[in-house]
Amino acid sequence: MKALASFYLLTLCTCTIIYSQNLCSGFKSLNKSTSIVFTSYGTANNLIAITEYEVSSVFATQDGTRLILKAIFPEEDSISDTKQTYYEMECNSSVIRINHKNVIPAFIFEEYSNMEFNASESSISIPANPEMGQKLDDISFSVEILVAPITHKLSYFLTDRVVKSQETINTPAGTFECFVVEADSSMKPKNKNTGKVKQWFAPQIGLVKQIDYNAWGKVTSVNLLTDLKTGSIQNDSKVERE
Repeated sequence: MKALASFYLLTLCTCTIIYSQNLCSGFKSLNKSTSIVFTSYGTANNLIAITEYEVSSVFATQDGTRLILKAIFPEEDSISDTKQTYYEMECNSSVIRINHKNVIPAFIFEEYSNMEFNASESSISIPANPEMGQKLDDISFSVEILVAPITHKLSYFLTDRVVKSQETINTPAGTFECFVVEADSSMKPKNKNTGKVKQWFAPQIGLVKQIDYNAWGKVTSVNLLTDLKTGSIQNDSKVERE
C-alpha cells in the first residue's frame, strides 16, 4: 500500500513539474547570435514563404526581457512581400507576447501574394505559466495590405482560447515540450479558410507551430519553426536596459 501511495505521489510531483513549466524559462538565452526560421505552407501544403529572423537587440525590462527581431527575406522570395522588417517578442513574469509575421495564417499571404503587408499590430500572447484547461483572453489583430493606391485592412480574431494539453513535438528545428492552445478563428471581411486554430508554445522560443483549419476541419495553412540557432551569450551580445 505504501509503495502504491509513493507511486501516486511521484506521479503527482512529476506532473506538477511538467505543467508548472514557465514559458519564459531560458528566454534570456536568445541573444544577438540567435536566428529563427519559420516556413509557411498554404492550403495545398504548398510552400508560401521561408522567413528568417535575427535577434538585433535585447532589452531587460522591469520584469522580463524584450527582443527586437529583424526579418530577413531570401532575394528569390517573391511569393509574399512585406514593408515591415522589425518585430518583437517579450517575456515577463506573467505573459509571453509574440509579434512577428508568422502569427498570421499563411493562407492570407497566399491569397494576397505579391502585395505589401504591414503586420505591426498583429501579436499573440499566452500566460508564462499556463494551466491545463485555462481559458485565455480573446485576441484580435490587424493586417494592412497595400493594393496601390489603396490600403486594405483585415481583422483576424481568435476567440474561446483554451490551453488544451501538453505535447512533445518534433520539428526540423528540434524537439520541443509544448503547451497546446486551441481557439476559434474568424476574419473581417469573412474568409472561408477560417474556423479553428491550434498553436504550440515552447519555453524559450514561444510559438513553434500553428495550424489553421476551416469550418470543415481541413488544414488551410501551417506555420512551422524549421531552424533555430542560438549562440552563447558573449560580450558582443549585451542585454541593454530600457
